[in-house]
Amino acid sequence: MNSEVSVTYLEQSVENENTVAKTKRWVKRLLKVLLVLSVSLVALYFVARVIWRFSGSNQWELVGEKKGLKVYTLKSPGSDLMQIRANLRVRSKLATIVRYMQDPETAKYYGAAWYGIGTEAGGQVAYNYVRYDYPFPFKPRDQALRISAFQNPDNKEVLVWVAAAPDKAPRNECCIRVTHMSNTWRCTPIGNGQVDIEIIINMADGGWMPDEFVNWNRTDFAFVALEDLQEVLDKENYRNAKLDYIKELD
Repeated sequence: MNSEVSVTYLEQSVENENTVAKTKRWVKRLLKVLLVLSVSLVALYFVARVIWRFSGSNQWELVGEKKGLKVYTLKSPGSDLMQIRANLRVRSKLATIVRYMQDPETAKYYGAAWYGIGTEAGGQVAYNYVRYDYPFPFKPRDQALRISAFQNPDNKEVLVWVAAAPDKAPRNECCIRVTHMSNTWRCTPIGNGQVDIEIIINMADGGWMPDEFVNWNRTDFAFVALEDLQEVLDKENYRNAKLDYIKELD
């Protein structure tokens, strides 16, 4: 009886050892497959990055249109980030648009924290600070901005230039300071109280963030921020704006 039990025990032990050995071999094979797959994916990612970096037509391409707002992107070979262009028409005075652009309170319409730093003599140049959050795990960004308004005396066209002025506000450990920005709003009056606006967004958010996310987010934000611009410009604090250095089209 004892010998039978011993034999059964030995058979079960051998079977268990075989099962363990098979499991180990299966795990090793799986790990090898996962390793090869991971290396392949990393290699493909870097190849795709190289292809993306040197791709691009260097031409504006229409992304979409909504409520008369047209949004375009431009991909230049050698650049990972796309430029954004938006074109729209509004019913507005030129001074209204400039006041909107330089007003520290503007950011509240887009969920960002913003305050004014100061203005230069004559009021044509304003300095503002803005901070905005990104979803985890990306760190918040902040900007110190120089917002300048220039007018062509011949056709009354106004160019508002929004540029990074990173040293105009103290650095904060909470955020990554944006140091590269050269955005423009070209506002051309066409009569009957209407203005054509062309907006160019050319900037880098800095820090680590996938270019795919930045490009998508920037295009999406263009629609979110601009499709209801007319509604914001119609608010009393902007609609009735008057600026000595801006002349309206007769």
